[in-house]
Amino acid sequence: MTLEDRRMRSTPKWVNPCGLAAEDFGTGDLDVVQLTDSQLLHQVVVQAKTALMHAELFRDDYARRTFKLDLANLYSTFEDHYDWLPGPNEIPKELGKQLSQEYLNNLQLDTALIDAYEYMQKYAVGLEQIVWDQEDLQLEFHDQFMHTEYKLLSVLCELQVALMERQLSSRPDVTRDIMKSEYRSISSETFRNLRDWVIFRDYMNGLEYVVQVFEHLHRGLQS
Repeated sequence: MTLEDRRMRSTPKWVNPCGLAAEDFGTGDLDVVQLTDSQLLHQVVVQAKTALMHAELFRDDYARRTFKLDLANLYSTFEDHYDWLPGPNEIPKELGKQLSQEYLNNLQLDTALIDAYEYMQKYAVGLEQIVWDQEDLQLEFHDQFMHTEYKLLSVLCELQVALMERQLSSRPDVTRDIMKSEYRSISSETFRNLRDWVIFRDYMNGLEYVVQVFEHLHRGLQS
C-alpha cells in the first residue's frame, strides 16, 4: 500500500476531534460539571481567536515568499472560491470584513453550532492536504501549516463539546472525498500555491466568522 493510500484510509483527525469515548456521547448522566452556554461559547471564541492569531503570525511572510505579493495585492489578484469549501452563501463575508447586523440578528445558537462544526471540518480536509504536500516536497512552511491544522482541531473540539453539552447531533462527518483528486495531485507549483492560498484564506475567513457569530450570540446570552 502506498503512502497516499495509507493516508487516505486513515481516520481523519477532524472526526471526533476531542477523542471522546462512545459512552461519553448523549448519556446526559456523566459525573462532570455541566458548562453553561455562556462558558461554552466563550471557549469556542477563545480557541478560534487563538487559531486566527497563529495563522496571522505567518500569513504575511507566507504571502511574500510564495507569491512575491503583499496581502492586499494577493486578495485582489486571487479571488477564486472552491465549491467544496464554505462559500459566500454559507459565510457571507470576505476576509477582514464584518458580518452584517441583519445576518447576526437572525442567528439561532443550535444551528450556528452545527453549521460551524461542518464548516471547520471542511477546512480541515484542505489543510490536511497542504500539510501532506509541504511534507512530501519539503517546503518551508510545513511546521506552520502543521500547527495550523492542530489549532483548527482545538476549535473543532470546543465546538464538539458545545454540541454534546447541548445534546445536539452534528451532521455526518465530512469525508476526504469532498476534495477531488484534481485538487490533490497538482504537479504545477503555481496552481498548487494558488490552491493552498485559497484554502488558507478561506480558513482564516471561517475563523473570523466563528469569532463574530459566537461573540454575538454570547453577548445575547449576557444581556
